[in-house]
Amino acid sequence: MEFGTVPTQEAEGAILAHAVKTASGRLAKGRRLTQDDLSAIADAGFDSIAVARLGPDDLDENDAAARIAAALASGSLRAGPAANGRCNLYARHAGLTLVDAAGVTAANRIDEALTLATLPACAPVVRDQLVATVKIIAFGAPASSVERVGGVAAGTVSVVAYRPQTAALIQTRLPHTSAALLTKTERSTRERLTRIGASVAHVRTTDHREDVLADALTEAAAAADLIVVIGASAIVDRRDVVPAAIVSAGGAVRHFGLPVDPGNLTLLARLGRASVVAMPGSARSPREQGSDWLLERLAAGLPVDEETIAGFGVGGLLKEIRSRPMLRDREPPGRPKSQPVVDAILLAAGQSTRMGGPNKLLEPVGGQPMIRRVSEAVRSAGIRRLVVVTGHQAGRVRDALSGLDCAFAENPDYPSGMGSSVAIGARAAFEAPDPPDAAVVCLGDMPDIAPAMLDALIANFDPEAGRAIVAAASGGQRGHPVLWDRRFADDLASLGGDTGGRDILQEHAGQVVTVETDDAAVLRDLDTPEAFDAYREGSGDDPDA
Repeated sequence: MEFGTVPTQEAEGAILAHAVKTASGRLAKGRRLTQDDLSAIADAGFDSIAVARLGPDDLDENDAAARIAAALASGSLRAGPAANGRCNLYARHAGLTLVDAAGVTAANRIDEALTLATLPACAPVVRDQLVATVKIIAFGAPASSVERVGGVAAGTVSVVAYRPQTAALIQTRLPHTSAALLTKTERSTRERLTRIGASVAHVRTTDHREDVLADALTEAAAAADLIVVIGASAIVDRRDVVPAAIVSAGGAVRHFGLPVDPGNLTLLARLGRASVVAMPGSARSPREQGSDWLLERLAAGLPVDEETIAGFGVGGLLKEIRSRPMLRDREPPGRPKSQPVVDAILLAAGQSTRMGGPNKLLEPVGGQPMIRRVSEAVRSAGIRRLVVVTGHQAGRVRDALSGLDCAFAENPDYPSGMGSSVAIGARAAFEAPDPPDAAVVCLGDMPDIAPAMLDALIANFDPEAGRAIVAAASGGQRGHPVLWDRRFADDLASLGGDTGGRDILQEHAGQVVTVETDDAAVLRDLDTPEAFDAYREGSGDDPDA
């Protein structure tokens, strides 16, 4: 591949190396330059520009990325479309990642322009979560290098699926153990087991005594493949109540203690055909802790022996992992946790192409333009600032919002799609002198979004607890709005075209929490005349009233 600076008028057919702003808009890097582009660049005052030209044996960056990703794709991984020199690989099912670190390293040594990045080995993933990405650093690469990387990388990354299992949950109680604590623990444990594909078929609570717990274990072993025990008092010795009850029931303790914090006081045992995981008090919280590592490996059918557990120590300090970040440092010790500062980004830049002419945002709903209705609802929620992103018919949208307390951010690239509008809004919110802790992204064509829904998203936002992205949902289907912690500001600001935040959600699925509502408003948008007619008929709304 050739690279260098050439006179502007000699660059036709070359690849633009750096973005250029012209009077008609921004030309992105990687663009194949036409004569019209060159005229616009020259008019903008550029006599010369940096470009790249592929050689006869070079592959375009997208073709190169797609070929390597195709070599990695398997029964457990699917390749997404290649764009901007990148091709992602996503999990076909939930499970744990298997990574041949030596193979990945070897693939990355072949050509510095061809890179492969993966999640760590044994990382838990959900279906459609990002597992690996191929990125071509340059605008092209030799076909021979691409073929070599694909050959070496093939088979280095996969996802082993969780096996279907029947689980039992046993809790013990002492006189001071509250019913609320038992209920909370059952709920969080059911969620924990559901994530690994286990169905809870047996639940029991007993006194914290060896004899009654042994009876409960015997009963559970006949009904389940996996038994989870959470005692009213932590295990401190192999002869304590819980391990003693396991032995009394005919089982055997395989290992006590994990080099993982939190989760040190976890015990692994065997009782008949069932694995038994006795978890410490930290497991009452839904946060990641050491017991999860045992449960995930058992569910995936991976070996869990002394060597495996000893290896947990590297990476076993979980206090500051991404799902539990150091955001606790925002508040001095001892100070009550403050309410987050949340701004709202309302997308109102689209062209309404499916309407056949009218701007859907200006269509009357409830006696006012839809964008006004939505904006007033968002403004009435517990947000600090509302940023409205405009584009198509920006002046008319601004007029419709006259007098409303909001700021505007214009997207000159609005024809390219929603992703560019999200990026504009993210920059306006997070690059302000006083950036918020989080921003909730709302769509201007969802007329029934209520302030209470936004307040519910804010109430569930807790990045320290691993709830850094909060999405509205109905009937198990995720919708809008979506609230984003400010750590995702750069990710959102880098979006473009019609690519929304789906890839970011998939990549950080472990930090996403959904807020369920019985109201389908979080799924309902109006973008066709037929949708407006059906909506008005159902609501009794008269647009001419």
